[in-house]
Amino acid sequence: MSLKKALFAIAFFNITVAFLLSALSFWGCMELRSVIAPQGIALEIRSELFTVIQRIGAETETAGFSCLISLFQFVLPVLIYIAALLATVSAFYHLKLKKPLEVLAKGASRIIGNDLDFTIEAGAPDELGQLCTAFETMRKTLLANNRELWRQAEERKRLNAAFSHNLRNPVTVLKGAAKLAGKSMEDIGTGSPDSQVQEESSDKDSCFSKNAVPDFSRSSVLNLSLNLALIESYTERIERYIETMSSIRKLEEVPIVREKTDWNVLVSELEHAVQVIGWDSGKQIRLDAVAYPDAVWVDLSILLQIAENLVSNALCFAKSRICVSCQVNGELLELSVTDDGCGFPDSFLKNGIQPFQKGREDAEHFGMGLYLSGLLAGRHGGSVAIGNCHNGGMGAVVSVGLKVK
Repeated sequence: MSLKKALFAIAFFNITVAFLLSALSFWGCMELRSVIAPQGIALEIRSELFTVIQRIGAETETAGFSCLISLFQFVLPVLIYIAALLATVSAFYHLKLKKPLEVLAKGASRIIGNDLDFTIEAGAPDELGQLCTAFETMRKTLLANNRELWRQAEERKRLNAAFSHNLRNPVTVLKGAAKLAGKSMEDIGTGSPDSQVQEESSDKDSCFSKNAVPDFSRSSVLNLSLNLALIESYTERIERYIETMSSIRKLEEVPIVREKTDWNVLVSELEHAVQVIGWDSGKQIRLDAVAYPDAVWVDLSILLQIAENLVSNALCFAKSRICVSCQVNGELLELSVTDDGCGFPDSFLKNGIQPFQKGREDAEHFGMGLYLSGLLAGRHGGSVAIGNCHNGGMGAVVSVGLKVK
């Protein structure tokens, strides 16, 4: 029943019972008084004559009982109706209000404590049951919103980590290019004049002439030009990357732009990128590329980013040598990076590629390289596989497949 109908039904039942009890108590008091303290006129029939006997009053003891019974005759119905009213209130509270109010109070206190892992049961389809259902809907909505906020926070955390991680490789390249450019400048500054200038300045004082300008080493100038071009290229790449990361809300939205790329150009860019990443590591990096006669459709920036991540990770664990292989197999471009380090731990292989998972504790290592590579490969229609070479022996192997047709 609804609260209104339930209250009416309980009140009607208790009033009916109170009326019957009141009538019964009133009649019982009258009967009891007539037995204990009879008053009035009594008629007796003796032979054929009527004898009238008048009872003037009751005895003193019976008179007191008679007054008390008269008092109860009027007080008991009032008390019965008061008890009926209290019984109605109590029954209505215990049957319809107590349990829903307790459920709502506990639910509200848990929601205030930011604990949403529970269920509010309606109990009955009345107004309070509907209120419990509304509370349950509110709890589910709050829980869904909290999960969404938590997911967005985790997504932002991954995005920030990816942003920081992916900026490290271009910055490393820029540092290396800047150092190489400075070295080329030093070579130019200490360059010796060529033979033609020496012949023209045969006189002892002519070498100090203001017009005698030394001819810079062509290799130094070429190296300087290449390094400056590399700095410019990676600066533009960082700008594009910042624009891309600023315009997306999650890593899965990274845009993929496939362009037709000549295989030799791709191999040249790939070789240059992996060599620059480890130019000052003191470790040998070798690229083995299988010749391919046709062009491929690939997002070159994504490919280079994956290769740089994998080589950067391999540099952290390799002892002295890293081998990068690249070939086209069917519709996939297969890129594999192998190092001669200690290999992946068993826990790493068991859990698979996860964000913020590190092979070792390193404050400068984000644990995002493999995860980002797998995500970018998936966006490019491929995947990433990890393992250890030599049947679980020394060295780790990471294989990436990108769809290029």
